[in-house]
Amino acid sequence: MRIFCAVRHSLDPRLYWSTLWSANFYPALRQMGHEIVESQTDLTPGSHFLHIGGDYTPEQLRTRGQVTSKLLDELKAAHRERPIDLMLSYFYNSHFDPAGFDEIHRMGIKTVNFYCNSMYQFELTSAIAPKVNYAWHAEKPARQRYLDVGANPVWVQMAADPDVYRPVPGLTRAPKSVFLGLRYADRAQWMAALIRADVPVDIYGPGWGNDPAPEPPATSGSAAGKPVQPPMSKAYAREVQRNFTQHGPIGGLKRTLVQWKMRNQQREMMPLFKPFAKGAVPFTRIGEIFSSYEVVLNFINVWSDGRTGSELIPHVRLRDFEAPMSRTCFITGYTDEITEFYEIGTEVDAYKSEAELVDKTKYYLSHPDAAERLRQAGYERALRDHTWVRRFEQLFSMIGMS
Repeated sequence: MRIFCAVRHSLDPRLYWSTLWSANFYPALRQMGHEIVESQTDLTPGSHFLHIGGDYTPEQLRTRGQVTSKLLDELKAAHRERPIDLMLSYFYNSHFDPAGFDEIHRMGIKTVNFYCNSMYQFELTSAIAPKVNYAWHAEKPARQRYLDVGANPVWVQMAADPDVYRPVPGLTRAPKSVFLGLRYADRAQWMAALIRADVPVDIYGPGWGNDPAPEPPATSGSAAGKPVQPPMSKAYAREVQRNFTQHGPIGGLKRTLVQWKMRNQQREMMPLFKPFAKGAVPFTRIGEIFSSYEVVLNFINVWSDGRTGSELIPHVRLRDFEAPMSRTCFITGYTDEITEFYEIGTEVDAYKSEAELVDKTKYYLSHPDAAERLRQAGYERALRDHTWVRRFEQLFSMIGMS
């Protein structure tokens, strides 16, 4: 197939979200023998306000319209040169005028829009989803949200590239557990339970009390879908105002009290984390870290509406495939969905409570033979079933383009 790809939220290679999904998708598509025509239309202007789902200002609408026009002209030119079979995009509502898909379909080109935040930021793509032929979502429980807006959902989970996520030879595994990731949602509570139980653990990532003094951003905008944050006092004041605007006097007060309580709890926990926090690491070191620890941990909850104080919901993410692909003894939060991809206790392990997380982590740290068996079985399963090639085979079969 000849596939027109518009999955990069910026063409600036210095930005993490510029190549995140192209780096995941392109090697697999090329390995399968497909031709990629990568869009050279820069989505950066729309990425600056992708955290807004709608009610755009006139200036934002003009920006989106200009990007849409450029992208359509580019697609038409590529299609005239040689027919395009499929357009694969990763659009938020801010990136592309949904009406533009009508023109694409008139050219006889099928469209698939990928989106991986459907459990807590669905509203940011809800206008795009019903206009494409297929709305590819990674979270299984999100299906009804797509159906409710008239979309045609296709559930295909995420995966990992074995050429990127692989064991790093020559490293000795420290008899510790490790977590890589941002301090977010209830991750602090899980981590505090481990530390209080004297579980050996190291923490990599921002927000754990190890961050350098932030530099002021050169420009306003957003990073990977996350708006550049104002100073904490202003951000908190805006959040309180938003609570009352969205939930009314009683609901707004309840939401604010929950946020205030959680904020204080997290502040009290911060001294626990600092001795174990190693700081953020570049992407290129993730494989090295995976191969340097006996146990790799994963926390899976997100806020249901993307904001502190809403319901916590679990979901399967990239790490659930990247870590086993790197041959780790992997312990993740339990969901029914994870059981569709691994045998729990044989290929990966999972926990449902703080006590179970502590017990299982201690068990594998004190039983290296059991950790090795889990590590090898998870590695073999990931290589066999959880590559991006396998996912695209599934996707193309489901949309009739295998």
